[in-house]
Amino acid sequence: MSQPNGNVSQATNVVAATTAAPPAVSFTPSPAAATPAIVRPRRSRPFATALSWLALFVAAAIVFELSCRVEDWVMYRTPIASPYRSIDDLVTRDADGMHGRPNAQFQKWIMNGLGTRGPSASVIPSANTVRVITVGASETFGLRESANHEYPRQLEDSLNARLRALGCAAQDGRFEVLNAAFAGMSLPTTDQDVRNRLVRYRPSIIVAYPSPVAYLGGPLPTATRPDSSADANGTSVAAFLRPRGRERLRDQLKLMIPKVIQTWLRQRGIDEALSRHDAQWQFNAVPPDRVSAYDADLRHLVGTIRSIGATPVLATHANAFSGRRSIDTDKLTAWRATWWRASGATLIAFDSVSRIVTEKVGRDSGVVVVDAATRLASAPDSAFADAVHFTDIGASLMASSVAEGVLRASGSKACPTQH
Repeated sequence: MSQPNGNVSQATNVVAATTAAPPAVSFTPSPAAATPAIVRPRRSRPFATALSWLALFVAAAIVFELSCRVEDWVMYRTPIASPYRSIDDLVTRDADGMHGRPNAQFQKWIMNGLGTRGPSASVIPSANTVRVITVGASETFGLRESANHEYPRQLEDSLNARLRALGCAAQDGRFEVLNAAFAGMSLPTTDQDVRNRLVRYRPSIIVAYPSPVAYLGGPLPTATRPDSSADANGTSVAAFLRPRGRERLRDQLKLMIPKVIQTWLRQRGIDEALSRHDAQWQFNAVPPDRVSAYDADLRHLVGTIRSIGATPVLATHANAFSGRRSIDTDKLTAWRATWWRASGATLIAFDSVSRIVTEKVGRDSGVVVVDAATRLASAPDSAFADAVHFTDIGASLMASSVAEGVLRASGSKACPTQH
């Protein structure tokens, strides 16, 4: 009986031991822990913050600019330090008037030492070369085509291919085509360029592909005033510091805008511009006085070309709308954004009337006329990148048509030096 009582007593002692209060622990705080640290708020430094953001922005801009220049060098071999940041920089104004800037390059657009677009050429053609010079505006200069596929370059290939098909050897003669056109060149400016500058290059044939709708702007086209103080080859120091990235960024942002929004913005701009004038100011029909001005300037250009000893060849102006069953309103609105004084219907009609005028000038003057307007009207839609500028396909069709006219004008039924 005493054994169980002993077990109970032991269990009671164990429980008491486990439930007893823990022994007191002595803790003496350190001096540092006894006094809590005082956290002071950081003072606001707006100037330093702004300076940091500015430095970050400048660094990003420099990296972006260098990236654009490296890309241009990789893709087009444009020099890193080139002062030219857009196609507009490839034109100059000097004592001869407005023309291409010699030895300038921006991306795929390369000017040679004569200030014409294309490969290097001598001032005077070699004895066995028939030199052809093309004049006009951006449609001839070339905007949308890939490098070396603008119609003048393809024209040279087409002409020389036809000579080879006739069995002509290299020593029997060849055609050389110089592209003296530039964006924005009107007929009076082209006339001046032929008279003052192109005469020095001894062309045998000059092909004129004018842009008639230039007569639907504000004032009538006039020749660019020559600037005898300017240097066609000169470039200011400031030009080397101008960024290329700004133009690139703008172009990329435009590509990101949906076409429907681009058309809406252009139409809004046209409406706002027209709102500043009365209703009679807009050309809602073909203006006869503008047609007469185009006729007179074209006839004068024919006379100027002949006065320098060259043979003129004229080409009617083509667009993406004539002969089409449906009208691409996006392209038409984009065209109107430049020539907003005229309605879309008037732009198309003026081109059609100018075709008739061009052919009449050719008949009256005994000049070969290439009816490019009719030829391109039956071409696929893919021949045009926009209202008037060609794709590679359109430039090829244009070159083929003009080649026939050049051969007729030169009398090249055989090799050039054998007649």
